[in-house]
Amino acid sequence: MSHHGRLLAMAQENNVPLDVSIELTHHCNFRCRHCFIPDFKAPDRLTTERVLTLLDELVEMGTLNLTLTGGELLLRQDWLVVAQRARRLGFALRLFTNGALIDEDTAAAIQGLNAVVEISLHAMREEVAAKITGRKGTLEKTLSGIEILRQRGVEVVLKTPAQLENRKELAAIAAYAAEIGASHQVYGTILPKKDGDLGPIDVRLPQSELKALLLPVVEGGFTLDLEAPLCAAASRFCAINSEGDVLACNILPGSGGNLRDRSFREIWEGSPWLNRVREIRAKDLHTCNICDKLAYCGRCHAQAFLEHGDLYGPSSYARERAEVIESIRLEKQAEGA
Repeated sequence: MSHHGRLLAMAQENNVPLDVSIELTHHCNFRCRHCFIPDFKAPDRLTTERVLTLLDELVEMGTLNLTLTGGELLLRQDWLVVAQRARRLGFALRLFTNGALIDEDTAAAIQGLNAVVEISLHAMREEVAAKITGRKGTLEKTLSGIEILRQRGVEVVLKTPAQLENRKELAAIAAYAAEIGASHQVYGTILPKKDGDLGPIDVRLPQSELKALLLPVVEGGFTLDLEAPLCAAASRFCAINSEGDVLACNILPGSGGNLRDRSFREIWEGSPWLNRVREIRAKDLHTCNICDKLAYCGRCHAQAFLEHGDLYGPSSYARERAEVIESIRLEKQAEGA
């Protein structure tokens, strides 16, 4: 096991919140069809002072990797104050944004942070981007933001949620990323909204198209430790929303507690809800615990809960994806033999 792998395993075993995502705002200038945020008007209840204090608490808890996100992160007026404090405290910092609000001044500020910037890029054609984001003119603004950052040498990761509207755009986005020296990540898992609205899953790719998407990233062999946590949620990862709720992950409903009246440590160590999530093992699942595809599905408690209302039940879409991954791995194993 690599040093990084050992670090992750140690954090998972000891419930160290190694990776934390802070959603500074629900507000967004896009209205993407696949987005899981149900209410863009929800107030941002964490004050600047409380967020800065939270950063100190996370240092004490052993957090190394910090993500600042939204909504659209740059709509929060104090995002830079928070980001600068995070870097002074030594966090490895990532900023999630759609890029449309990045101008020269913003790029200069980001350059000074030495942070990684992850930007959602949905298409290389305006008409496709507009359909996905629900806003006209978004592509030009996003591309401008990306290129300003790259001109300043900022590390940029382009992320593309593959879906029905942009499935023919993926090669063009990958070529663009290579041209400007950015990384590119494609993912095909589109989830319901956090309030259970199933609308976003209408744009999912069908199983018949998943194989081409997953083929480059699936390795040949895989084993499942039945006694280990099935995901990082509430064990080495957590998310904090702009209302101050400490969540097991970005999308799983249910709060461990609110930071406006309790410390992070109190919530992380004492929440019955977080303890319940982090203690889930394969044996606790029904249906999934006897499924021969469990090792391949990348078990996501939130996906199962949002799709079918059962934290311990299956996700039909995850089963489809698992079938594709299993077929790819078996083919690669055969090639290796």
